[in-house]
Amino acid sequence: MFIQKLRYFLTGYLLIAMRGRNVEKLINLAIRHRIPLWDIRRGADCAFLKVDIDSFFELRHLARQTGCRLRIMRKAGLPFIYSRIAKRRGLVIGFCFFMIALYALSSFILFVEVEGNENLEADYILELAEEAGIRPGLFKEHLDKEDATNQMLIAEPRLEWVGVHVRGTQLVIEVAEKIKPSVDVDTHTHLVAAKDGLVTDVLVIVGEAKVKPGDTVNRGQLLVEGILRPQPQYAPEEGADPLLTVPARARGEVTARVWYEGYGEAAQTEVTRIRTGRQVTSWTLLVNEETVLRIGRTRVPYAEYDTEAATKKLAERIIQFPVEIVSEIYYEVELHEKNIAAEEALEIAADRARVLAELQLPAGVGVENVTVEEITLDREGFVGIRYVMETLEDIAVEEIVNGGE
Repeated sequence: MFIQKLRYFLTGYLLIAMRGRNVEKLINLAIRHRIPLWDIRRGADCAFLKVDIDSFFELRHLARQTGCRLRIMRKAGLPFIYSRIAKRRGLVIGFCFFMIALYALSSFILFVEVEGNENLEADYILELAEEAGIRPGLFKEHLDKEDATNQMLIAEPRLEWVGVHVRGTQLVIEVAEKIKPSVDVDTHTHLVAAKDGLVTDVLVIVGEAKVKPGDTVNRGQLLVEGILRPQPQYAPEEGADPLLTVPARARGEVTARVWYEGYGEAAQTEVTRIRTGRQVTSWTLLVNEETVLRIGRTRVPYAEYDTEAATKKLAERIIQFPVEIVSEIYYEVELHEKNIAAEEALEIAADRARVLAELQLPAGVGVENVTVEEITLDREGFVGIRYVMETLEDIAVEEIVNGGE
């Protein structure tokens, strides 16, 4: 069947409409005379079918005999396509020229941008890139990414990493700058609590501890003071200040139990959304992120619906234009309520509470203990769960002492 359709496409075929009282008789006569007919379907007051060009004239002769009328609805196939193209040679030539121009432009880098820089200026990085051979107008085949990135890293020691990515006619230079140590070795600092907790262990390397195991501390509380006191064997001379201390950078660890809490609720009545199969679509043309033209419905005719949106940029792979087409599909939905068991509702609430608690958990910190508690709510038909995770972690962070105080 595919081979036959391909042959008819190459030789050309017609979509015709048959009208009259003897349409069935005409179709039977055509089959008897071995006239190829396909895609036959019945309309309100006529029949639609397809026939090749050579057989149409014989079919028209049979239509006169049966008193039926034939009307050509559409001409399809390669001969008709060629005829339409021949009448619009200028348009075809212009289209071909446009595609060749786009292909030629897509072979060059037209724009260069910088991403990831914080301290270094983008213009300065572009100058380094130009010295390494990256500039607008560069032929893509002449781009050596590895050599260019190595030259930029050698020319600027403050760069930790450089990556080059080509996106259509745009070249993006991603950089990562070297991070300077936030605190110098000779800076006077204290160790303070980063969060609330119960101290379990204190290890002081430099400084003087201000808390001990078993103490409850709050965020920002002083844990280790950044001072050095003279040892007893090096006591100050007579007449000197016995409280003499030396400012220092505090170093150590303060391990504490920290709790992260999440709360979740769930209803014992579940509402599900089921699509009915009805939908409407609208299209919006945006230029520079501003609406220029809207096609389709401006008002959704459904009380409840789901929305799916898709954005397509014109010629994004070759040249980035500020033109977008946003298509929005609105699906009508029906709401169905279903009662769920109390145990299932508690599991849903516990999962929600657990997710909220885990979002607070720092990366790399293990959980020592978990407590799940059911909460009695005033609202009927709802259940609540409190989910608490207990961890052991170092809560000490450095704090620079301003003015040496």
